Amino acid sequence: MRILQSHADFIEFEPTEKEITSAEQAEKKKYRYENIVVLFVSVEDGDNEDLAKKAIDDVKGFLDKVKGKRIVIYPFAHLSRNLAKPNAALGIIKEMEAHAKKLKIETYRAPFGWTKALHIKIKGHPLAETAKIYTAEDSKTEVKPVLRKTKLPKVKEETLSENDHRIIGKQLDLYSFHEVGPGMVFWHNKGMTIRNALIDLWRKEQQRRDYQEINTPIVLDKTLWEISGHWDHFRENMFFTHLEDRDFALKPMNCPGAILVFKNTSRSYKDLPLRLAELGTVNRNELSGVLSGLFRLRTFTQDDAHIFVTQDQLIDEIDNVVDLIDYFYRTFGFEYHVELSTRPEKAMGSEEVWRDAESALKKALEKKKLKFKVNPGDGAFYGPKIDFHIKDSLGRTWQCATVQVDFMMPERFDLNYVGEDGKDHRPIIIHRVIYGSIERFIGILVEHYQGKFPVWLAPVQVGVLSISEDNVRYAKSVEKKLAENGIRVVADYESRTIQYKIRNSQLQKIPFAIVIGKKEEQNKTIAVRTNDGKVKYGVKLETFVKDVKKEIENLK
Repeated sequence: MRILQSHADFIEFEPTEKEITSAEQAEKKKYRYENIVVLFVSVEDGDNEDLAKKAIDDVKGFLDKVKGKRIVIYPFAHLSRNLAKPNAALGIIKEMEAHAKKLKIETYRAPFGWTKALHIKIKGHPLAETAKIYTAEDSKTEVKPVLRKTKLPKVKEETLSENDHRIIGKQLDLYSFHEVGPGMVFWHNKGMTIRNALIDLWRKEQQRRDYQEINTPIVLDKTLWEISGHWDHFRENMFFTHLEDRDFALKPMNCPGAILVFKNTSRSYKDLPLRLAELGTVNRNELSGVLSGLFRLRTFTQDDAHIFVTQDQLIDEIDNVVDLIDYFYRTFGFEYHVELSTRPEKAMGSEEVWRDAESALKKALEKKKLKFKVNPGDGAFYGPKIDFHIKDSLGRTWQCATVQVDFMMPERFDLNYVGEDGKDHRPIIIHRVIYGSIERFIGILVEHYQGKFPVWLAPVQVGVLSISEDNVRYAKSVEKKLAENGIRVVADYESRTIQYKIRNSQLQKIPFAIVIGKKEEQNKTIAVRTNDGKVKYGVKLETFVKDVKKEIENLK
């Protein structure tokens, strides 16, 4: 049995048509449930009633931790390729429902055997989505690691929208996905150009604000994750290995590494705030059925920062982070709204410490005069957080940036700095991401811009197109001048019609196409065509170079 457990603000679904002849009876109407735990369930061949009960017992424990009261059991065949026969699967799902009701859980169920229109909003805390596999051949209580030796379900491209980043990424040759690396992305040169442009901007802004960039190992001893609390709170989402009688884990988060960098030397109040930034690759154990292009991966890079501050510096430093996030999102043209998530049931530390942390975040937001919504119980297990939800050109919202205040890990790792009084004091950690996952953010940008990136971000900024072989020499001099000025340029000197070359440039969504013909060569000028079809003739190359460089400099 495979289950994706999702703690949701709401779920909406509407049965649209029967998938199998033995489908249950159901009304074709919209169902909506709020503040609910959704169990996306794939029943596999060999599953039994004991597994059904075990799964619900685990859910009951989770509900107690998050103070939840309701569940929806949602048949979801896409998590597995070893499905039980329909009648057997329905029997297991009914057993889950019956056992949940026996445990006094308010239980709802989506109809079995139907295609359904689905809309769900997942909560923001780390355990909001938990993947589990239950196997009958093992012990009745064992939860097996998620990654299995199975092929990644292949996405049928004909089922994807033309706006989907997987379709656009293939058309523009940005990246690809392969079964040998399920939940991982293979970056092509053009995709790496976009990625590096985002990283360059990130580094530039960090340096302006006195961040120090670090890099920490990807595999670390199990004991580190026990100290940090990830072993107790996040173990099911981690990968493990064993070497020379020691247990190790691939890091799912970057914070313990940054903490060890801080702890490596004695610190004074004069060193604070200490801003440690890291482009850290993390790995999280996800079911293959929920992987989704760049949006849901097993391996991805977070643009993390861990800022070590004194109590007096806390609110001002949160304000600085909010300003930085605002700068980035305005650069991309994103509107956003803010949510404050407070102490979850399964949390480290006392309620008093949490109140102090929540108060600091609230005061910082009020000082910035930012409107915000409170999400009770949605904080990380080690501290409350501010989440930034951006709105893209298609009207969708995405939670990307987050700011978390952490009093817990400094305590667990025994962090200290020497204060003005010469005594040891405990710092506070601000955890912060802006892009969140760089991979996911690029996926959002691809769909937001529909592949028509602004000039500064476009993998190819200018295309040089010759009308005939007679113009190639002059065209090459234009290409060289552009490249010398740091402009990303490609050229097409093939023996094709100029209409074909222009069309190809538009399909590749290159911001500018320079057309070189007899007239341009004679006058030592260029004809400039924008991607939306506007043409300007008789342009001086020096003027064009100056204008493009200005757009790049101004992030246009």
